[in-house]
Amino acid sequence: MLRNLISRNNFDWLKALAAVLLWIVALAYLITFYGFPLKPALIDASIHSVLVLFGFWLMENIFKYYLPRNSQVWMVVNLGWMLAAALVFAGNYLLRIFMADEPEYQNFANHIMLLKGLVAFILFVSWAALLVFNAKIEDQLKTKERQEIINQMAKDAELYHLRQQLQPHFLFNSLNSISSLIKSQPEKAREMVLQLAEFLRGTIKKDDQNWLTVAEEKDYLNLYLDIEKVRFGHRLRVEFQIGEPALAAKVPPLMIQPLLENSIKHGLYGVTGEVLITINFEIKNNYLNVSLTNPFDLEAGQAKGTGFGLDAVKRRLYLMFGRNDLLETRVEEKVFAVNLKIPQRND
Repeated sequence: MLRNLISRNNFDWLKALAAVLLWIVALAYLITFYGFPLKPALIDASIHSVLVLFGFWLMENIFKYYLPRNSQVWMVVNLGWMLAAALVFAGNYLLRIFMADEPEYQNFANHIMLLKGLVAFILFVSWAALLVFNAKIEDQLKTKERQEIINQMAKDAELYHLRQQLQPHFLFNSLNSISSLIKSQPEKAREMVLQLAEFLRGTIKKDDQNWLTVAEEKDYLNLYLDIEKVRFGHRLRVEFQIGEPALAAKVPPLMIQPLLENSIKHGLYGVTGEVLITINFEIKNNYLNVSLTNPFDLEAGQAKGTGFGLDAVKRRLYLMFGRNDLLETRVEEKVFAVNLKIPQRND
């Protein structure tokens, strides 16, 4: 702790120095109550204060390399006695050197040796206890920091894994569509391949740390819709409803596309006519609310699938925000609705 105090760039060390000087003056003033002049009292207080600080520094260096356990309290006590005894004898030796012409004061110093030793022992043991306590707190903080780093790395790895799963999930669906068009409509298959390449080029390099504005996300969704419109033609119609304040809001990449893909997949299943899918963006209470609706008829059956898109989005939201209430789905009057809430970051 002394080393940290001295090595700081701010002026905390000046405060510590002022405290030491105040302690010396107070101790010297106390000695003057026994009828001795101020000069020898200041010399005595300075010598013993320096010795105490040296003992503190020595203990800090010892505990830097070896920290006693709870069952080794006796080591702290023994170290306190040893340093206290060393302080008393070193103090008396230095007093004989610096105050050779003050035999009366030297005699007084010899009479209070035990008292000095007891006070020094209390100071050293207290300092040792403080060092041990501080070391344990620092160790706990470092352990917590390491655990937080490990947890964050695990979250980042899982988010990356989910991203890598989402891209092939969409890619496989698109390749299946291309495969079905190759023989019947080769020009459309070629067009779909080119649009797929353009879409993947824009998304593959993005990560969860680089959020997009709603305006940018809409451009990527339009690229995706261009691919799907090759597949479904005039049957697919998508309407965007975006308020002006929402255009600058931020969204994590590949967060909305799986939901739109899910709406298209289930909205067009068992339907031969035109299908309208709506996407609404609005800002409410520092949240970006995204709502998607599509037709949904249970009597027509359900499209095949594992529900990976919705599950992946839910998991990503939990990993990023630690909440399970940001994605909701409901079915009302043959309409399937997905409501997504994205907290807006201050950065």
